[in-house]
Amino acid sequence: MSLPILIRSAGPRDADAVTALLRRSYPTLLKADYSAQTLAQALPHITTAQPNLLTSGTYFLAQDDESGEIVGAGGWTDFSPTNGVGALGEGHLRHFATDPTYVRRGVGTALLRAVLASARGFEVARLKCISTLTATAFYRANGLCGSREIEVCLVP
Repeated sequence: MSLPILIRSAGPRDADAVTALLRRSYPTLLKADYSAQTLAQALPHITTAQPNLLTSGTYFLAQDDESGEIVGAGGWTDFSPTNGVGALGEGHLRHFATDPTYVRRGVGTALLRAVLASARGFEVARLKCISTLTATAFYRANGLCGSREIEVCLVP
């Protein structure tokens, strides 16, 4: 069931709301695919809003139109989360999350559509993504294809 949501650009003022969303989302949704030990190591690194995304102009929020609550976030950048600036016409999907109580209600799909439209507006023809195992089914259901599994080290 879809619900009335507003998709808007994020900004620095949204840092606390995005962090709160990430802290509601990731511990709950990722636990089916990752061990408690892996989550204990990873969550401190992935559950805080990233200032460079909030100021990018290409990071978006899904806001429940009735309550005003931030229930989803995600975006794209022309720089990789690991390797700096990518090739011309290439972007990277970044830091997607949906509130667990809003999963399968159209929030993630609405965000992804906004992100894809934004990227096309910047003549980005190819988007890459370092996805969690949990999100791969969502991306596939929305027409994106996976290439391979990688292992990411979040601590030096």
